[in-house]
Amino acid sequence: MTCRDAAPLLALFLDGELDPHQMRAIALHSARCTNCERDLRDLERLQEAISTTINSSVDEIDLETFWPSINRRLSTIRHPWWHQITAWWGDLDQAWMIRLPGFAAAAVAAAFALFLFTRPSPNPPEAQPASSQLAAVDNATSIESLDSDVDSVAVLNDPETRTTVLWVHDVRDGDLP
Repeated sequence: MTCRDAAPLLALFLDGELDPHQMRAIALHSARCTNCERDLRDLERLQEAISTTINSSVDEIDLETFWPSINRRLSTIRHPWWHQITAWWGDLDQAWMIRLPGFAAAAVAAAFALFLFTRPSPNPPEAQPASSQLAAVDNATSIESLDSDVDSVAVLNDPETRTTVLWVHDVRDGDLP
């Protein structure tokens, strides 16, 4: 390995970020090369100076109020009930001992619900009129005359739709409209 190859790797060597093969090659080269050994010592001193400066700055910070101020801003996370049941269900050591009866109970409940919703209605079939009987009945009506003591009465008759509308305005003399 040459100095040109080793120089960019010295900082990585110092931090232990190289693979074992490269670490060994840089260690052997710096042991034999005075320039690379001097650069490595300079990097160690620089790293120590930076570490000392940062540590002394951090030591001067008062962190006693730091966590309580953060804790006040945090809200309690409330999980929905189904998440809590799912977490409890998954945390059981012998989960199969509870899951098997749970699944059996769920299956029985589903079968019971299916039975309730699919059983026939309690009305006997003969009590319900057939649709052909309903279509044969003519419920048409007509109003031929109308007598009322109220002055405003209106009748609307539409023969096409077989609709009759009877409108009676129930305001007597003296009543407020």
